[in-house]
Amino acid sequence: MQRKGARHMAFYRIVAADSRSPRDGRFIEQLGYYDPLRDPPEIKVDAEKTIGWFQKGAQPSETVRALLSRVGIMETWHEFRKGRPLSELAHIEEEARKRIEAQAAMDRRKKEEKKKRKKAESEKAEAEEKEAQTAPAEEPETGAEADETVEEAAPEETTEQPAGEEPSAEAAEPQKEADEGEPEAPEAAEQPQDGGSDGDGGEKPE
Repeated sequence: MQRKGARHMAFYRIVAADSRSPRDGRFIEQLGYYDPLRDPPEIKVDAEKTIGWFQKGAQPSETVRALLSRVGIMETWHEFRKGRPLSELAHIEEEARKRIEAQAAMDRRKKEEKKKRKKAESEKAEAEEKEAQTAPAEEPETGAEADETVEEAAPEETTEQPAGEEPSAEAAEPQKEADEGEPEAPEAAEQPQDGGSDGDGGEKPE
């Protein structure tokens, strides 16, 4: 094979050349070409000339053999060696090219489906982002609504007195009444003055 074309735009010639010649050097005859930039890659080979060179003992390189197998020429050569004429073997190349077209169509369909799937995912993400940006912000509550909310949320007042606070007057009154109702303790009786152990100071009986 001889490489031709500019950089990143290469195509290849399939040629019959002396094995001692460099790859891109002189060649004896051009048999076809290979263009990998087309979809599907294009392989154009003169089957009759190629088989003629095979009859002369030419050996294809590994790359050329793979390309010739794809278009059915190697199978044609195998059948020709069995004694079948080339006129009866033309269908082999036709069927091989149909397979190439079918494979290329399947690959294109897969690429299109993948492209559509990515586009749908991208559009969905953009729509969600746009919806999030355009969503209205929550309106602040007005003064009356805020007061109602505070009243509803206020806990019920309890009657318990916090620790450390004095009881109210109402609560103290019953306690005072209870204190007044209790009888006072009797005072201690006055003890009589001591007149002495011997009874001086008292009247003596006559």
